[in-house]
Amino acid sequence: MVNRMMMAAAVCAAAVAFPNVDAHAKPVSATPFADNMVLQREMKVPVWGTAAPGEKVTVAFAGQTKETTADAKGAWRVTLDPMVASKEPKTMRIAGADGSEEIGNVLVGEVWFASGQSNMECPIWGGNPRFRDGNGALMVASTRRPFIRYAKNAKNCSRTPRLGWKAQWRDFSPESFKATMGYNLSAVAFYYALEIYGALDIPVGVVDSSWGGTRIEPWVPASTFNKDFVVPEKVGPQTPTTLWNGMVAGWAPMAMRGFIWYQGCSNAGEGDAYRAKMHLLYDGWAKEFENPGLSLYFVQLAPFSKSWFDIQLAQAKFAAEEKNAALVTTCDVGNFADIHPNCKEPVAKRLALHALKRDYGFANVIDESPTLSNWKIDDGKFVMSFDRASAWYAYNADRKVAEGFEVAGAEGPFVPAKIVNSGANGNLKGAELIVAADGVTAPRRLRYLASKPWIGSLYSADSGLPLGPFEIDARVPSEHRRENSDAKPGDALKVAELAGFRKILEADLPTWKFAGYSFDESKKAGAFSRVAYVLELGYPDGSVDWVFTAMDAFTDDAWKLGVPTVSKETFQRRVTNLSVRSNVKTVEEGNFAEGGVVEFFNTNYKPDKGLSELSEGDQLKYDFNDSPVGEPGGYGCMQVHNAKRGVTIFAYNHFNGGGVVDIGIGTNTAGEQPDWTFFGNASDYTTRRLIILVAP
Repeated sequence: MVNRMMMAAAVCAAAVAFPNVDAHAKPVSATPFADNMVLQREMKVPVWGTAAPGEKVTVAFAGQTKETTADAKGAWRVTLDPMVASKEPKTMRIAGADGSEEIGNVLVGEVWFASGQSNMECPIWGGNPRFRDGNGALMVASTRRPFIRYAKNAKNCSRTPRLGWKAQWRDFSPESFKATMGYNLSAVAFYYALEIYGALDIPVGVVDSSWGGTRIEPWVPASTFNKDFVVPEKVGPQTPTTLWNGMVAGWAPMAMRGFIWYQGCSNAGEGDAYRAKMHLLYDGWAKEFENPGLSLYFVQLAPFSKSWFDIQLAQAKFAAEEKNAALVTTCDVGNFADIHPNCKEPVAKRLALHALKRDYGFANVIDESPTLSNWKIDDGKFVMSFDRASAWYAYNADRKVAEGFEVAGAEGPFVPAKIVNSGANGNLKGAELIVAADGVTAPRRLRYLASKPWIGSLYSADSGLPLGPFEIDARVPSEHRRENSDAKPGDALKVAELAGFRKILEADLPTWKFAGYSFDESKKAGAFSRVAYVLELGYPDGSVDWVFTAMDAFTDDAWKLGVPTVSKETFQRRVTNLSVRSNVKTVEEGNFAEGGVVEFFNTNYKPDKGLSELSEGDQLKYDFNDSPVGEPGGYGCMQVHNAKRGVTIFAYNHFNGGGVVDIGIGTNTAGEQPDWTFFGNASDYTTRRLIILVAP
């Protein structure tokens, strides 16, 4: 919960654009056009820049000559006709009335862009043993590929598009990598370019524009950015759109085949909201690069010492939805002790499989990991079929049968499960995966790689690619509700214990940042001795899960009873005379004189015990005895617990923005954290209504 990200020094600007163009300026080309560059083959190639307003500009390259006139602001642009790949170095000449610019040693081939956070930035070689490729020293000393060129962008953020700066292209050679030792090329981009060149034997250009620790929002162009995601106001490397402006915008609309992307750690915990942001990222880049067929190949987060399960599922969902995107599964190549695994070659090779299959016509390549196609529950077992897997094998160092499956009934917790059809020497019997768990006779849920250590060792025999994280949920809402319980909106307000209470606050909770109350009579509350909370979570069929809980008042200010992001209060204390009613079976109903706890934090928080007098609580998990950390405006939580019974009654977390809200009734049994922290599940529900009431 505490933000431990170490952010590198940034160069941030309020506005950086083309330099002022005087009436006699010679033509100058834009950012990408510099000596040693690679132009994209078999596409129309935009060439653009600045000159004196109204000046005629001529661009000549490889037998083509294109002319245009600079507009009133001095901007000009021409488009070269599609060209075949060429290893023959040529010169591009850009001429005007007051001078010319020559760009030498230009090749024609395949151009790719590499972007993301630290696992993309991680260099092929550098001075930090924990942040470089394990084989990098060998690779930079022995690799000489004059027809592969790279450009490494400096870190820069800007409120508006940063233009008018020049890239520096270098070839793959020991001399080039020695010269850029302090800011070496991304290891993933290095190996990716080698793979593409090795398969095609044509020039390859790769641009590395990456920055460790950054979220996805700064890389999204303003043209597609959703205003609902905007949280910080000052310009910084986490401010939405600023890294697109500072590190990518100058390259658009350069002709290129596509981009590779490795990012997500800094957005972990957002669940399905990350999927929506990936759509914004892709749509923005495709629009700005004027390429509706732009390829996007990206990396699913690899195992580390925490669960990425929710964001891994979001990444997989995005890949399934965007026809021009494809996912690389890395569940077998992570490092439990290091968030930056130092073996980047397998990641790059798997990325390259997508390009070979989808862009370059290698029809026999299987480029995707297996994905679930059909399933059923038969005699207490999950029976599953997968695309691109007609047979299976398991491989791990200790030769165990592949682990990582868990199943659960309609209510109970997940428990470890086994592959029933395991065979000899790691080979499985048949094309299906048959999974069951002892003691779970009526399974309803299954998940793979959701729990520690999150490392996959199950592979398709067709491709050698690993099966990645996934889940199945066969529950229906009625299964987890009490028999004969009401499940219509408003039913919670009919409980007998609400007699004498009056509503003072009501809000329809968004999936993102808390947006305020739709009903507010807190100033008319008067004196009160009891407070009640009602939470309803709706489903597509119109039914709701609901919970009611009342307690003796823990403040005499009605405004402070609400969501902490509004009240800006922090309450962590015992409460007495707790009443609980719910249509959810796992919520224990009754009246409890002691044992109630409220945790209302408008800050980050950690699992260390915050109430020293409360013996209950787990030091390692987020539950009903955590500790607030830092300044107001952090992650935030609004939770009521029956600590004496060791259960959560309801939780509403992550309401200050920056991710999908966590919300739940009862104790979370589907994830690691009992109080729903990091669950990012608000979008699972069609409605989320919170009502706060008081009584004299």
